Amino acid sequence: MKRPVFAGFILCGAIALLGAAPSTVTVHLTAQNNSGQSGTATLTQKGSDVVVNLTMNGIPSGVAEPAHIHPGTCAKLNPAPKYPLTNATDGTTTTTIHNVMLSSLLGGNYAINVHNAKNLSIYVACGDIK
Repeated sequence: MKRPVFAGFILCGAIALLGAAPSTVTVHLTAQNNSGQSGTATLTQKGSDVVVNLTMNGIPSGVAEPAHIHPGTCAKLNPAPKYPLTNATDGTTTTTIHNVMLSSLLGGNYAINVHNAKNLSIYVACGDIK
């Protein structure tokens, strides 16, 4: 009995879709060092770039806090940032990271970290990219 050839193509296409990397990921940032600050970062693949929309709660009005994507995890963060993000002024920022694939951020250990504006060595919020 002959099997239809197209069935293999459908199965292969379904497997490819199941293994495809997402085009948008939301990262939840939790407060660190009793900052009371938390938020979310939405990472979206746009062509060959990743757009990061960061929204923070608890940042004092008029304050611009630095944010970065660091190698590592919130539990074991490499202090040297890999990708700087635009400062979160009044709790929001949007940054385009050029020539980066979201799948590469998901495939490695990376975290989004927000720093205290007055003392950069103090982390106020962090979230693992997964």
